[in-house]
Amino acid sequence: MTRPLHRFALVVTTALVAIGLVSAGVVAVTPSPAAAAAPTTGRYVPVDTARVWSGTVGTSPTVVTIAGKVGVPSNATAVVVNVEVGTPTANGYVRVTPRGSDPQVATQEFSAGQTISNLSTVKLARGGVQVKLSAGTGTVFMDVSGYYVDGSGATYTPLDATRVFQGTVGTTPVRVPLTGVGGVPSTATAVAVNTQVQDTTANGYVRVTPSGQDPQVAAQVFTRGTAISNLVIVKLVGGAAQVKVSSGTATVFMDVSGYYENSDSGSVFVPLDTTRAYAGPVTTTARVVRLSGTAGVPGTATAVVANAETEKTTAAGYLRVTPAGKDAQVATQVFGANRAVSNLVMAKVTGSTVNRGVQAKVSAGSATLDLDVAGYFMDGSSGSGIGADISWPQCGSASTWPDDMAFGLIGVNNGLANNDNPCFGQQLVWALGSAGGTTQPKVQLYVNTANPGEYFKNNPGASRASWPTSNAGSDSTRPTNPYGTCTNDTAGLTSTACSWMYGWNRAVEDANDRSVSNPGSYRWWLDAETNGTWQSGIGQNRATLEGMTAYFTSIGASVGLYSSPSEWSTLFGSVPSSSALYRLPSWRAVGTATLATAQQSCAATPFTAGGRIEMVQYVADGFDRNATCV
Repeated sequence: MTRPLHRFALVVTTALVAIGLVSAGVVAVTPSPAAAAAPTTGRYVPVDTARVWSGTVGTSPTVVTIAGKVGVPSNATAVVVNVEVGTPTANGYVRVTPRGSDPQVATQEFSAGQTISNLSTVKLARGGVQVKLSAGTGTVFMDVSGYYVDGSGATYTPLDATRVFQGTVGTTPVRVPLTGVGGVPSTATAVAVNTQVQDTTANGYVRVTPSGQDPQVAAQVFTRGTAISNLVIVKLVGGAAQVKVSSGTATVFMDVSGYYENSDSGSVFVPLDTTRAYAGPVTTTARVVRLSGTAGVPGTATAVVANAETEKTTAAGYLRVTPAGKDAQVATQVFGANRAVSNLVMAKVTGSTVNRGVQAKVSAGSATLDLDVAGYFMDGSSGSGIGADISWPQCGSASTWPDDMAFGLIGVNNGLANNDNPCFGQQLVWALGSAGGTTQPKVQLYVNTANPGEYFKNNPGASRASWPTSNAGSDSTRPTNPYGTCTNDTAGLTSTACSWMYGWNRAVEDANDRSVSNPGSYRWWLDAETNGTWQSGIGQNRATLEGMTAYFTSIGASVGLYSSPSEWSTLFGSVPSSSALYRLPSWRAVGTATLATAQQSCAATPFTAGGRIEMVQYVADGFDRNATCV
């Protein structure tokens, strides 16, 4: 597997074993707390709704360049675009995804000859997106209403969905004041509002635009006598938007789910490659859908942007997606029996960092719900919700260390189990600046592990200064050794008793000789990798970690196990329930991966049957990142 960035060269040579421990001379530093303001990444900039592209689309992806058009800059990270499919030649669905990405998701379903729309928030890749149909051909129209960018712009505040307008609308624009209602302040620059039309007297479309502006775009197309919804993110002018239909009249309902304003107190957007987070049944009883720890969504998210598709509907009704535990009297999308239809939702998520999510229900019968996440919002007080770890390989490059971590982990050693990380003090200050906001401790430590006894046996000329010769600990104690007496002879080099004492002594040194103040207050992770020096007997190797665990727990510290599944199996095998390692938490390494892939590993098998996976480490952008599983 691709190894994470711990990069510990643990092969013990005669010279290295003989090296004494040198204190790093670290002086404790108390850093300033992490700022609670939202970062400048993922800010929203609303634009006057404008058509960015139209053309014929088939079953092969068509690349649509958006950056550099209709006011969208080249550095935009994602766009908000209404996607309309007209006169398709077959039943199917349209898929809009980042350029070069083709996940098995649907933006909107259609029947042959039907014209229908859906709002899409889509990550930009090389300045563009791609669009395709699942069958036949159709004309696709794309209208941009805003974009996300790293820089100046608005933050987002999610709300419990609230009805802000209900009335009859005709072909003359109706002004809809939106500030001062539903929790939207006077400083809002744009709102996310679900717009439903029903009781339509003619075929046509509904148009929702900034107040006083009437561009030639459509929010949603409808046929006479039908009801249908679409989410709209609309720029506010004078605190208002306007709505009209192209022909006849209709009853329009508008439900606000959040607002944007030029403030540092809101949340910023993190776009994702669209990923299915849930596929399953929904009924008239609310079903909670957990989103934290799935599809790339961290436990600190404040809201998600997701496409909600209902299919296999057994009765006509509507879908309702709301924050978990909330059941506002609003509809996300209206559907007929045996119909499939989608709508974008920007839903506030509630619950603990482990079980943060939304709830979904239908008003009648049952249906299958597919929920595809396109991104999430986070606020400044929780950081990214993701951890990071660094150690001696990153010494000398402090300017490149991650600065958005919710929690930080630091390596105490310098590549061997018996030496110091030369920049531990500086890295401790870095970790103390973590934003927090998760259930993980903001600062955690990890240490190298090894068992060189067999190496010493096979290399009689090597210095054995680090190997124990009795049950006397390097802390001048005589701990109770569960494996008996460590002896000063050849047999002792491969005995479990001496292996246990070796682990005890390394932990004593890590806690007391590495300039760690109050070592009992930390969680210590035991880093076990096959590029270290180990014995061929897994019992001796386990005894080393058990000895380390015994010392750390004796001073009040908590302990965990870091490795990859294959390396753990090679070094330690199956851990019996009698072992001190049996109930320890696991920190699993998966190498180069996405956050979503790392989160999937939270459900994998832990290193010990009595423990659980609490973190998954993955490599992204050249650094070790860590997804919390608890």
